[in-house]
Amino acid sequence: MLAYTRNKIERLLKIEFIRFCIVGGLGFVINFVLLVALTKLFGLSIVVAQLIGAEVALGTNFILHHNWTYKAHNVNKTLKNLIVQFHVTTWPAILGSTAMVSLGIDVFHISKFVALLISSSVSLIWNFGWSKFVIWRDITPKEIEKIAK
Repeated sequence: MLAYTRNKIERLLKIEFIRFCIVGGLGFVINFVLLVALTKLFGLSIVVAQLIGAEVALGTNFILHHNWTYKAHNVNKTLKNLIVQFHVTTWPAILGSTAMVSLGIDVFHISKFVALLISSSVSLIWNFGWSKFVIWRDITPKEIEKIAK
């Protein structure tokens, strides 16, 4: 039974979307902890705290995506280009998330956790599409051959 369960978990962890969600979940926790800490302990506004929390989570997510989620992809880009593309494509979601969190808390009076959960769920598909199909797009051997010519 243990071997069967382990095999199923290993197979699930090979699915990029599952890995993406695990990394995103960790980013969510980092963002939430910073959002709460920066607003309660340091008195920062929700917008500023959310932007800082999102940027820290973004850095962690980049490292984990590069070294785990998309490690097996053949990517023909420098690390600098990957970082720039990741930031450029993720920041629209972060700005939208910040607006949703701020509105959720200030206007609709929902908890920080629920507001961040809603905004993160909305951003999930946007971020996955950009990261898988643009930033860490897996290049086939034929495409590598064309680039080399």
